[in-house]
Amino acid sequence: MGLLCALTFLLAAAPIYAQVAPAPAQLEPAPGRIVAIGDVHGELDSLVGILQTAGLLDAKQKWAGGDTTLVVTGDMIDRGARSRAVMDLLMALEKQAPKKGGRAVIMLGDHEAMNVYGDLRYTTPEIFATFAKGNSEKRRQSAWRDYQKFLRARARAEGKPEPVFTPEMQQEWMTAHPLGYFEQRDAFGPKGVYGRWVRRLPPVVRIGDTLFVHAGISPALAGWKLDDINLRVHNEFDAFDGFFDYLLRRRLILPFFSQREILDAAQAEYDALTAPPPEAEKPRTLTPEEQRSVPILKDFLSFGSWLTVNRQGPLWFRGYANWPDAEGDAQVTSYLAAQNLQHIVCGHSTIKGGHIKVRFGGKVFLIDTGMLSSQYPGGRASALEIQNGQFTAIYPDRRVLLPLQPVPSPPEPSNSDEMNSGAVELGGGAVEQAAAAPARVWKGPDGKPLPFKTDEEVMEFMRTATVVSMSPIGQGVTRPQKVLLEKDGIHMNAAFRTVDQNIDVYRPKVGKEELNFRDSYEFECAAYELSRLLGIDRVPPAILRTVRGQKGSLQVWIENAINETTRVKRKIRPPDPVRWSRQMRLVTAWDALIYNVDRNAGNSLFDPDWNLWMIDHTRTFRDSERLQDPDSVNSCERTFFEKLRTVDDDAIRQAVKPYLKSREIDGLLKRRQKLVEHIEKLIREFGEAGVLYTLGEQ
Repeated sequence: MGLLCALTFLLAAAPIYAQVAPAPAQLEPAPGRIVAIGDVHGELDSLVGILQTAGLLDAKQKWAGGDTTLVVTGDMIDRGARSRAVMDLLMALEKQAPKKGGRAVIMLGDHEAMNVYGDLRYTTPEIFATFAKGNSEKRRQSAWRDYQKFLRARARAEGKPEPVFTPEMQQEWMTAHPLGYFEQRDAFGPKGVYGRWVRRLPPVVRIGDTLFVHAGISPALAGWKLDDINLRVHNEFDAFDGFFDYLLRRRLILPFFSQREILDAAQAEYDALTAPPPEAEKPRTLTPEEQRSVPILKDFLSFGSWLTVNRQGPLWFRGYANWPDAEGDAQVTSYLAAQNLQHIVCGHSTIKGGHIKVRFGGKVFLIDTGMLSSQYPGGRASALEIQNGQFTAIYPDRRVLLPLQPVPSPPEPSNSDEMNSGAVELGGGAVEQAAAAPARVWKGPDGKPLPFKTDEEVMEFMRTATVVSMSPIGQGVTRPQKVLLEKDGIHMNAAFRTVDQNIDVYRPKVGKEELNFRDSYEFECAAYELSRLLGIDRVPPAILRTVRGQKGSLQVWIENAINETTRVKRKIRPPDPVRWSRQMRLVTAWDALIYNVDRNAGNSLFDPDWNLWMIDHTRTFRDSERLQDPDSVNSCERTFFEKLRTVDDDAIRQAVKPYLKSREIDGLLKRRQKLVEHIEKLIREFGEAGVLYTLGEQ
């Protein structure tokens, strides 16, 4: 259906809000001076102080800047407790400045967009408290009752047992929904005072020969017109509101659901409507409403590629802070020439030391100096003054004329603690290299790191160490055992699997029967070697070994890990939902390649650092040439895809030859080619933005 088609359909059926056009990207040049301020993050006192130092605010916090143009480049909110007061002040200055001949240009940042979408990772209880009213506790209790009714109704609709609500669950829910939570969501809704305001703020603005943008313009957007960028962001807000109302009318969500809950509900409904029926049952006939839902839900689930949440989008791109001098200068020079610009001013990437940073010979000014110093040690308020061709940094205690020549020192590292929901790269730009895989640190039973520097070292240990004890794990149909190994005073746990059977006709309880079914411990080693060759690094090292007379595979034990089943049961939320989601999407593509017929939530593990580890590969590597469920693969990790495309067939053969039969290797290679073709087709249809992502991005 596509975003614009879906938007048209949804808005036609949605409640009518007072629609406002996006602010124009092109503004008339300022008659006098421009003062730009970066990320405020709720630090009201410092904002007031720097505005007064710059002569824009009087003692009563009213506009005193005359004909000056004030530009605030977004991220007014989150983290700092007085986020609401910051918005109130800037909204007031928008109205006051024109009456004095000036102008206040308030821009959109990623945190404003996050609050529109219900991504509240950085909205603290103190911030929510500023929205609380006298009846907030009563409203919270009512919402909890509505939530219980909702889950019971969903369980009945899905034919599942009704959930049991414990006092612990209620307390966890109350903690996640502090006083003021529901009022804050109302305020950022399409009819709320802040929601209406934020939805019209521009992500990019050109004033004279200077471009202002919250984060940056990536190479992927270099060919876009500025007004088209603003219009796209505006349309995405409208589309989200339409999707939200649609899901609400379908009773799939509640009005106060977070972004994650909304996306999960959409995914669950899409899966339910598109899931193939069991072999013995007739296909389910969808109602007309359900038939309409399928393309709508599919469109919404492409949310991660939207410009407002995309790492290559104007609210997230960090290239101006992170590019090496030579690369950045070439990129920026080309873009400025094409757009007939001279300078770019942006925030988002916090510069250490609290100083405005000049890059690429005065072409780029980075003005996020960590105003919220309680969050950014060493940070402070600042403002960039542009007047008569000069650029001056204004700090609380002094003014500094900034140089307009190349600065040879490397850029300061920027903050990278934020992640957008489902962020992926946009097509049409330079391909970024995937981040290097982190050092693999294996831990012993005591939780301390083991002294192995490479996989080869830990594998040699598993081959030669003494078996101290063995005990059943108690999970898994292949009945694996936990083995304690010891050598030279070093102790390490490993998983030992011995299953090795060939079945002419295998008839599972669910799914189609299979011919020539092999369930073998050897596949654990094949999975490890293949994952390593393809750059996944998400399968623990495994070797073949005979233990107490039994042949099997030994695999590194992931200490203190939880599986996905436990995570869901205990309602443990990943600290970084985007990284969690990306890792789970990697599982889907990987399983398609190896034809895994036994992937379940119990064999996807997360270690204490929330790294995903895939285990239990004994029912993989079928000799089938087809992809068992290609429609489930709608995205792919970039490095994995590049390896799939470029690794030589002979290299794959050599890696898995000790563990697979010839027909199994042939099936793997043919599935590899079909998976590559499937992903390439997706890229042609949806662009790299909707398909490829980089797992290691921060």
